[in-house]
Amino acid sequence: MSCFVAAVERLESSLQVPSASRPLLVDHIPQFLDEISAEASRVHEIRANQDAVDTSETARQHGGQRWSLGYDLQAVIREYGILRHCILQTATEVGLQLSNDDFDILAKCLSVGVAEAATAYAAFRDEELNARNAQLEFLAEAGSLLTSSLDYRFTLRHLTSLVVPRLADWCAVHLDGHSVDEMPLAHVDPTKVEVLREIYRLYPPPLDSPHGYPQVLRTGEPQLVAGIAPGLIDAAAKSPEHLALLKSINACSWIVVPLRVQGKMFGALTLAYSDSGRHYSEADLALASELALRAAMAIDNAKLYAMSQEERSRVEAATRAKDEFVAMVSHELRTPLNAITGWLRLMKMGALPDAKRRHALDVIERNTQAQTQIVGDLLDISRAITGKLRITLAQIDLTNVIDLAIEGIRPAADAKRIEIETDFDPNTVIRGDGDRLQQVAWNLLANAVKFTPKNGLVRVQLRRIDSDVELVVTDNGQGIEPHFLPHVFDSFRQAEAVTSREHGGLGIGLSIAKHIVEMHGGGIQAQSPGHGQGATFVVRLPVSPLVSATLGVTRIRAALEPSDSPMPVGLEGIRVLVVDDEPDAREMVQYVLQTCGIEVRVAGSAAEALIELERFKPHVMVSDVGMPKEDGYSLIRSVRSAASLELRGIPAIALTAFARNQDRARALVEGFNVHMEKPVEPAELVKAVLGLAGDVRR
Repeated sequence: MSCFVAAVERLESSLQVPSASRPLLVDHIPQFLDEISAEASRVHEIRANQDAVDTSETARQHGGQRWSLGYDLQAVIREYGILRHCILQTATEVGLQLSNDDFDILAKCLSVGVAEAATAYAAFRDEELNARNAQLEFLAEAGSLLTSSLDYRFTLRHLTSLVVPRLADWCAVHLDGHSVDEMPLAHVDPTKVEVLREIYRLYPPPLDSPHGYPQVLRTGEPQLVAGIAPGLIDAAAKSPEHLALLKSINACSWIVVPLRVQGKMFGALTLAYSDSGRHYSEADLALASELALRAAMAIDNAKLYAMSQEERSRVEAATRAKDEFVAMVSHELRTPLNAITGWLRLMKMGALPDAKRRHALDVIERNTQAQTQIVGDLLDISRAITGKLRITLAQIDLTNVIDLAIEGIRPAADAKRIEIETDFDPNTVIRGDGDRLQQVAWNLLANAVKFTPKNGLVRVQLRRIDSDVELVVTDNGQGIEPHFLPHVFDSFRQAEAVTSREHGGLGIGLSIAKHIVEMHGGGIQAQSPGHGQGATFVVRLPVSPLVSATLGVTRIRAALEPSDSPMPVGLEGIRVLVVDDEPDAREMVQYVLQTCGIEVRVAGSAAEALIELERFKPHVMVSDVGMPKEDGYSLIRSVRSAASLELRGIPAIALTAFARNQDRARALVEGFNVHMEKPVEPAELVKAVLGLAGDVRR
């Protein structure tokens, strides 16, 4: 044996075949030598020559073993030559004289051994190569089928049809986020598919189970159960009914492999043999793992495609909503602008009698306020979306807030002969922003009046419920369709088509109201039985424990109420510099101030303003912020850093269309004394100028 092993090791080195351990090298050889010895003894006893020498089985085993070790056929044949040489050498060393019959027996045994070993080697090689080719063909077919659709559910159905019955008697695909009813299952016996589903539904394996897909999902490692140990099924059953279901499936071997892409696991694939009685091997596990890899990639690609389609649909829907919203904004802005432009041109042409001129001015004022409200709503929804909407808390009486909102909407209600009923609880003091809550109430009331027909009814209730105050606005108008009810507070959503809308508006008032209510820690709900059956909006606001009976209650002014304050007169001696790049805007401000007796100079840019400041030496400067080249912020910084103390101390008003809270804060930080929003009430502007010029008037 030592001679043979040494010679084979030299053969391995010369032929560059894989090195084998000593037990593998001498495996089958002792038995083969025993067979040669037995054959020689038998021949000597009967003195006859036998053509058939029974060494084929041992040789076939040897050939198969050498294929599994990675030898090539030449090395297998050479081994028999080495064995013959070792036998003769050993015989010589021990002084054994071999007869011609012995040589003949040895030759025949070795010849049969070589032939049988080579045949077995070739058979094993062909069988494995055929199996490998079959696996490659199967995987190629699987890859083609799995990628034939971008619907991952269709891909999963393909996967189960591939596996059963070629690789399993039944299979199941476990995916994260999918219920048992959605689980793809397949069985060679279609009547047992629902039995499998019933097992998974009623008796899911625990998450810490050492068998099945929970273990694979937990560890990420594939699992091979070549055979089931006695009593395993009985031990796994949770009840006699469970045991009966398990025995009807009769699983005898299974494989579970993970489904994952780029290290992220999202499911597992279970393959099982049952009635066929077949069992899985390591080779089957390798094939199942490769199949699972390809299936996981196909499923992931299909899911990504589905997500991209959903995202595309969302983008297209958002684009349509944006286009519809732009169309609505254009309509809502152009409608009052049309009235303003029309009446102004008639007045300019002198085509209006004196009685009609007053009506024209009322129409212009009303439509100007409508446009102001639209711009304010747009700014509010922008602030809400960006999280920049702010509230100022104070102790307020909601009864006062709701009363003012009702008074603001009453002209519209009276025009449609809509009755507004109220039922208020007197104990409704809370901490909140009165102006913003008035805006909420006005939006709800305006919505109710808008969608209530003539001679309708709007009911407003305000009551204390435990630690909350509840505002309920109910109308008997056209109501809300059930399909639209969940979207009633969405921004830019309206139930009517853009071009065929019966009612105006941008569809953002309720969204703003919801945001303001939530900023107060409350909630808002919409209810409606359906079309033509009216609608109810319920607002609940918490009563803060900080509310005190000893503190006063802040009163607020009515929303959207134009100022009717008289213009101050007799302000001669006050000098004001007006800075604005828009000629019409600065002319209007100049005229307003001059009618009060104020001396006014104007400048169209920051550079001109700095020159006029030196020459005119005004008591107050009124400046726009948004100007080309050098804006109002740059101008006020130049003024506040001027060398002249007199120039440096001139009070300044920022009169601008930039009306956000951060715009107000920046204007004050940069050096303006007052921030006022465009459009401005003339009387309010004059009062602001007088307030700043009072101490410096000469």
